Amino acid sequence: MAGKEKRLRTAHGDEFSVYLAGSELSRRAILILHEWWGIKPHNRDWADRFADLGYLALVVDLYDGRVTDDPEEAGRWMRELDQTLADSKLRAAIEYLRLPGRRIATYGCSFGGKESMITSLLEPDAVSATVVAYCRMETQVEKLRRLKGPVLAIYAEQERNWPDKQQDFEAAMEQAGKITESVSYDAAHGFTNPASPRYDAAADQAAWDVTLDFFNRNL
Repeated sequence: MAGKEKRLRTAHGDEFSVYLAGSELSRRAILILHEWWGIKPHNRDWADRFADLGYLALVVDLYDGRVTDDPEEAGRWMRELDQTLADSKLRAAIEYLRLPGRRIATYGCSFGGKESMITSLLEPDAVSATVVAYCRMETQVEKLRRLKGPVLAIYAEQERNWPDKQQDFEAAMEQAGKITESVSYDAAHGFTNPASPRYDAAADQAAWDVTLDFFNRNL
């Protein structure tokens, strides 16, 4: 089910782009956050795959159309991101997905994983489940206490800060009294990105299957 490009507007009137796939009548929705490259073809493919499974899927563009393959440029864009403006886009995207009886999840890898968690903390009453993959983990207990739904955390075991980041997040979530599920794979950062030299097809498929199971149980 191929998607379409759409423009949304924040509460302050700022326009931004999204990629939308699936039925507007679906009872389950996924908000997808791109990595530091901007929206790449595989992000749209994720949305199309979710749509084929009956979800309404929306990829929100936090970079205003900018896309790159250069890690230095991507890193600069990420560091220069106006998070306040980004937050208003995330809120507007969630508001677009809101529908009585509809359950919403957030999903993202790397930079997108961090933004996935930010979204769930911004709109905890609207988000039923959160997936974050090989990203910077939120460990402030007071922030995590805002969560209303469970979190699936996916880790890349070849990252230098694994397993410490997993242990620290699990400890913070336990202290916050929140539910987290964890999976890790013997793969490198970026293993879900088909365009990356670090792509690992087996680990990507395994993580996708775990994610679908998580959503099936919580949405």
